[in-house]
Amino acid sequence: MLIALILTTVAGLATVFGGFIGVHKSMERPGRLSVMLAFAAGAMLCVSFLDLAPAASDSLSASFGATVGMVVAFLSFVCGVLIVYIIDRLIPCSNSVKCAIREERGCARQCEREGGGRKMKLLRSGMVIAVIMAIHNFPEGIVTFTGAIHDMSLGLSLAFAIALHNIPEGISIASPIYAATKDKFKAIKYTILSALAEPLGALVGYVLLINAMPESMHGIIFAATAGMMTYISMSELLPSARFHSTRRRQPYLGTSTGAGVMAMSLIVINIT
Repeated sequence: MLIALILTTVAGLATVFGGFIGVHKSMERPGRLSVMLAFAAGAMLCVSFLDLAPAASDSLSASFGATVGMVVAFLSFVCGVLIVYIIDRLIPCSNSVKCAIREERGCARQCEREGGGRKMKLLRSGMVIAVIMAIHNFPEGIVTFTGAIHDMSLGLSLAFAIALHNIPEGISIASPIYAATKDKFKAIKYTILSALAEPLGALVGYVLLINAMPESMHGIIFAATAGMMTYISMSELLPSARFHSTRRRQPYLGTSTGAGVMAMSLIVINIT
């Protein structure tokens, strides 16, 4: 059990390694920041539609039948979008009192013109991504831990594959937070908090959820998480990548690279 927990923790901490990549000093260049933000968006869209959405559809179809399962999956996806939208609206546009008051009064454009709005939008993006990735890492911790319990070689393969998969997730969290605050400690702190969801998922899953959580709940969580990732990619990361780009092709390069890296990690996971 201890070795299985260590493997799960190491796989989760790969998110932190990605966070260190995201706070590298080269990220201060506008063009590099554009590519990294687009990379994060591509990675998140890929995992949403190639991993989470199919898993949700299969799980819910098995529980409710094909037609009802697809409807429940779609509604769960929409709920995920609405959850992030509400969270996005609840987080103030700035840490300053003046900017927060302006937000409440509907004067967000004035705040944006003074430079606070754009940076705080990036900070909001990073914080919300950290929450989403923590939710996403939770079931991964269950899979890695239980796989290692039953077959250590399988556990090693899963831990390695999920570790590769978690590196771009760490970049997704750290890049926007560092771009907004220039605070490496804060960016890494959020990647650590997100990474800890993996061993936590292993422990809680092993003790409580394996036999207690119905299969349909897994599907609902997967679909909602896909909706969350899609919203934050389309409404926050890609527009920010376009804003910070110095060349027209940078957002496209980052998005395609992020999707490609994540797709390769998913292929490795499926092979193992």
